[in-house]
Order: sequence, then structure tokens, then C-alpha cells
Amino acid sequence: MLKDQYVSGTERNKKLFVYGSLMEGMFNYKKYLEGKVISRKNAKTKGELYHLKNKGYPAMIEGNNYVYGELIEIIDFDNVIKDLDMLEGYYGEGNRNSEYIRKVVVVENVEDNKIEYAYAYMYNLNNDVDFYKNTIYIEQGSWKNFIKEMQN
Repeated sequence: MLKDQYVSGTERNKKLFVYGSLMEGMFNYKKYLEGKVISRKNAKTKGELYHLKNKGYPAMIEGNNYVYGELIEIIDFDNVIKDLDMLEGYYGEGNRNSEYIRKVVVVENVEDNKIEYAYAYMYNLNNDVDFYKNTIYIEQGSWKNFIKEMQN
């Protein structure tokens, strides 16, 4: 049986589940991850995905639907994650001012049909009282597809 969907962030892990601007071909990939990815697999995790209309990027929150993205393994993980923490507005475990919270989640690697654990940035709903007013729910769970549809 799998552990709880959302595992304590203290577990050491060198993989990251990305579902938005850090995916290959998206606007933050080149600056933060290009040349630093060892492996990339299509993957999904449980959650709900929203587009932040006033910010132009996605937010994943806890839920029972699927969020689709990439499971990546990173070179020099400890240094790269510091840069990603700054990008995501993550100020450390328990800091209530964080825009996103980095935590370990259960991820299904859909290419290899394997269950793995990876860090993911979950949106901190405690800092956004107007969250549901300023978002679009992405029912199909793919922000990349949502953006492509918006551009057509």
C-alpha cells in the first residue's frame, strides 16, 4: 500500500515533478533547467490544477484528480533546488509567507508504469484569499495543453 499522497518534505529526493513553466519548452525551462536534466518522464500525480489569471502560471493544490507533467532528475540538485525555491517563492518548511510549498508527492511515471516519490511545488492557499476568484480550473489536468488551447 502506498504511503499518504503527500509525504513529509524532509525525505531526501533528487527528483522533481514539474507541471507548469518549468516543463520542457515552457518559459522558465531554459533559464532554470536547460542542461541540468538527467532524465525526463511523462508523469502524473493526484491534485487539482488551476491557471492563475492574474499571474500567468499554474497552481497545483491537493485533490483527487490528476495533474499531468514531467518527472525530472536534475544534475547538482541541491544548488538547482535553491534557485527553484526562489522562483517559486518558497521560503522554507513552515514559512507561512511562501507562495508555493515544496513537498514530496507520490508520482506515477506513466512511461515506465512506476510509482515514485518526487518534490513538487504545491500552491499555498493560505496566502491567497481570492484564489478561486482569480483562477481557471484546468479540468484535464495539463497546463501545457491549457496554454496551447488559449493561444489558438
